[in-house]
Amino acid sequence: MARILPQSKSAAVNPLKSSQPLGAAFAFLGVDGAMPLFHGSQGCTSFALVLFVRHFKETIPLQTTAMDEVATILGAADHLEEAILNLKNRTKPTLIGVCTTALVETRGEDCAGDIANIMRKHTQQLAGTEVVLANTPDFDGAIEEGWAKAVTAMIEGITRSGERARHPKKIAILPGCNLSVADIEHMRDMVESFGLKPVILPDISGSLDGTVPDRWVATTYGGTSVEDIRELGTAMRCIAIGEHMRRPAKALLGLTGVPYVLFQSLTGLQDTDRFVSLLSSISGAAVPARVRRRRAQLQDAMLDGHFHFGGKKIAIAAEPDQL
Repeated sequence: MARILPQSKSAAVNPLKSSQPLGAAFAFLGVDGAMPLFHGSQGCTSFALVLFVRHFKETIPLQTTAMDEVATILGAADHLEEAILNLKNRTKPTLIGVCTTALVETRGEDCAGDIANIMRKHTQQLAGTEVVLANTPDFDGAIEEGWAKAVTAMIEGITRSGERARHPKKIAILPGCNLSVADIEHMRDMVESFGLKPVILPDISGSLDGTVPDRWVATTYGGTSVEDIRELGTAMRCIAIGEHMRRPAKALLGLTGVPYVLFQSLTGLQDTDRFVSLLSSISGAAVPARVRRRRAQLQDAMLDGHFHFGGKKIAIAAEPDQL
């Protein structure tokens, strides 16, 4: 006789949404002309691809090294080399972001050494394409750590080192994975309203905003350019949003000397006021009238809503930096 087991939990948990490789691929998708590459089995990539397509309703460039049982036992360096060369020849990406999976990490593959050998062996063939590695095992951490590792890897692998002449109006912004496409677009508009030039890494608002290209593009379409990543050291200041972005901000500081300011969140009046004050201080400009008006509208909405929500108890389940 069939036995029905009712679910005892009041919340549904989807572990696929919280994996490190998913977060790393998400970050690489915010770079123009990029191709995320999962170093693992086809199943790992298929699950991530389904989640991305289901959420964004867009064509998502995501490839795999397609490790089989032989590669799992004998080593997958050949699979990684073949995948990188095929992607270079077929899609001409400006960036290949390699994301390791639990299969590779459990086996103990020296992925960094493998990539170094591939780049040295095929220097001319891979010219014009950056290959960046993010070690992101599924069994450790979550989506925000994978995102942060990918951003750190891009900074350490692409950005020119050493202190350089600073552009007085240029600021580097490292948004957390909890910020949506609309959040980043609004943040860019606000920064530009102070006369500043933001370089956002990664910029999913440029690649996952639903834009229909006028031609077929096999890689990401829009986002931060590799050249912008290379020139991050010329920024006057770095703004990191979310605790998990402290690591890439520190990497940029150590590599180029660009000082950073960390915001735990940009949600709420207090954090937003601090963000606006910082932009005003960097630019030397007064807060624009439209920003002041939006703040007044928020205050009015809070006053209007406190009759309905004041003293109420609520439960919120979300990513740490979203809370």
